[in-house]
Amino acid sequence: MIESGFKTKAQELIKLMVDTIADEEYAKLVSSIPPKLSWASYSNAELTSENACLGFGKWLVEQLAMWEEYEDKKFIVDHFQKSCMEDIDDIDESRLETDNRDRVCYNPTSFGEQLDFWFEIEFFIENGQIKAVFDVNI
Repeated sequence: MIESGFKTKAQELIKLMVDTIADEEYAKLVSSIPPKLSWASYSNAELTSENACLGFGKWLVEQLAMWEEYEDKKFIVDHFQKSCMEDIDDIDESRLETDNRDRVCYNPTSFGEQLDFWFEIEFFIENGQIKAVFDVNI
């Protein structure tokens, strides 16, 4: 895969992930970029990709609700905006092939204002296919 093709595919996957989160369809993250398996423990569930998606969704709903109560205003995750991506221009397919890892950050917003966390999306090669998982950094 040429580098520009990889960057395009990475951006498409990130867009699908962010839009799925914005639509509150957390279970569907398993088919784009799921959260790391450790998110399953948030729901005290077995460590599966499906449970990680649900655990992340539970955390996010609770986090946004807590901010809403504290700030007395509504919080959401906006749909994908290219300007919220960091490091996409630095992503390097050769580094992915050499180190088997590369990452991109996405700074989600709520009604256009940056939230107090960001997504770290880690790309890797598994069985010859480019895959990704994400985690939240606060």
